[in-house]
Amino acid sequence: MAEFKAISLEEFESLGSEPPSVSSPAVSSGTRVSAVLPGTEKSKSPFTQDQRKDAMFAVRMKNALEEMERLEDSGFDPRNFQESVIIERAPFVPDIAENFLLSPQYQLYKRAMNDFAMAQLRKDTGAVINDSEMDWMRTSIQPLPGDSPEVVKAKRRARRELLLAMKGSAGSAYDAAI
Repeated sequence: MAEFKAISLEEFESLGSEPPSVSSPAVSSGTRVSAVLPGTEKSKSPFTQDQRKDAMFAVRMKNALEEMERLEDSGFDPRNFQESVIIERAPFVPDIAENFLLSPQYQLYKRAMNDFAMAQLRKDTGAVINDSEMDWMRTSIQPLPGDSPEVVKAKRRARRELLLAMKGSAGSAYDAAI
């Protein structure tokens, strides 16, 4: 069986183009020579597959949360009646026309909320996310028309807690992912 020994780039270059001889100081009998440049070594991830997945979910959730909070902090209110009730939930507005009637802020908020919810649900279910799960998640964490200011704050806090839990589940893999 061949023996492997790490040698420096200088030792490798000193071998020349001829097959290495046993008399070479860097090579002993039965040793195969190949170059492994610094930083190209194979390495095994110190994280489990679940930690790597959770880190990916946590990064998605973090980015979505930052987008939602940026919009909320700029004065956007996702509870606004026109967009959240009349346009999105009204049966008389055709689906194809719905997006044209939504403000850019509402579209961004909705996209971020969907991304946040899907990352959490994918972790929870590990499978296809059905509409009822998505609806349940949205009512749990998205401000809706009729929610009091206290409920809006509680939902914002709940989103942050979900992100913290996901980061905790990912462990150091989260820090490596960002």
